[in-house]
Amino acid sequence: MAREQRLRLADGRILAWLALGDPAGRPVLYFHGYPGSRLEARLASDAARGLGLRVLAPDRPGFGASTFQPGRTIGAWAADVAELADRLALERFAVVGVSGGGPYALACAARLPERVSRAALVGALGPLGRMPLAPDMVGLNRLALALAARTPLLARLAVRLAARWVRQDPERWLAHMMSGAPAADRRVLADPGYRALFTASTAEALRQGGRGAAWELTLLARPWDFSLKEVRVPVRIWQGLDDNIVPPAIAQRLAAALPDSESRCLPDEGHLSLIVCHLDAVLAELRSAKEESADG
Repeated sequence: MAREQRLRLADGRILAWLALGDPAGRPVLYFHGYPGSRLEARLASDAARGLGLRVLAPDRPGFGASTFQPGRTIGAWAADVAELADRLALERFAVVGVSGGGPYALACAARLPERVSRAALVGALGPLGRMPLAPDMVGLNRLALALAARTPLLARLAVRLAARWVRQDPERWLAHMMSGAPAADRRVLADPGYRALFTASTAEALRQGGRGAAWELTLLARPWDFSLKEVRVPVRIWQGLDDNIVPPAIAQRLAAALPDSESRCLPDEGHLSLIVCHLDAVLAELRSAKEESADG
C-alpha cells in the first residue's frame, strides 16, 4: 500500500512524498516527470513490493503538496533530498529520474556523491543551454522550452494559463497530447488504468496552480547550476527510440557528457510507453546493482 508522508523542512517548507514497497527494503528515490507529482510513482508499486525495495517519491517544490520555493534551482533539490534522507536515516540510496525528473536525479548524484549509489534516467531531459533543440521533439515542447530560455516571464505566464486549462478539462488536454504521440504512447494512454493514474498525477501536480510548473520550465530550459562532469556515480540511461517528447538525441548528449554511463535504447518505445512498460526493469536493475555492490 502507498503511504502518504509529510516532512517540515528546516526552512519551514513542507515536503510531501509517497512511500511504496517494503518499508525495510533498500531505498530508491523516484523523481517525477514534468508536470508530475508523487502519485506517478504508483506505477512502481507492484515492482517495489516484489523486489523488496523501499521507493520514496517526493513532490518537488510547488508541485503536489510540497511548498513552492521562490528562486529555487535544480541543484538546490539535493539539499531537500539530503534533509529527507537524514530524517529517514538513509545513508545510501539510488535515484531514478523520469523525464523532467532526470535533471534532479543528476543534481543529487553530483551534489551527494557519498550518498547516491547510482542513478537511472528514464526518458530524461538533459541540459539544453544554448544547444539547438532536437528537430524531432514535438512542436509544443520545442516552443515552450525556447520561450522559457529567451523570455522566462512570458513562458511562466503561458504555463500558468495552460495549467488552468489542464485542470478544467483534462480529457481535452489528453486528446491533444495523443494527437501527436507515437503509436506506443497512444496505446498506453488508451489503457483506462494508466489514463486515470496519469490524469490524477497531473492534476495533483497543478493543485497549487501553475506557479511550480512555470518556474520549473525555466529551470529546465536554461543552463543548470551544476555540471554533468560532477556526476561520478554510475548512470544508466533508458531511452525509447520513438520518443518525440524527449528525443534520442538528448540521451546521446547525456551519454557523451557523463563520466560513467551506459545506455539502453529501446526500439518501438515512446516516452510514456518506456516508463509504463520498463519501470519494473529499471528497478530490478538497480536492485541487482546494489546486491553486487554489497557482495563486493
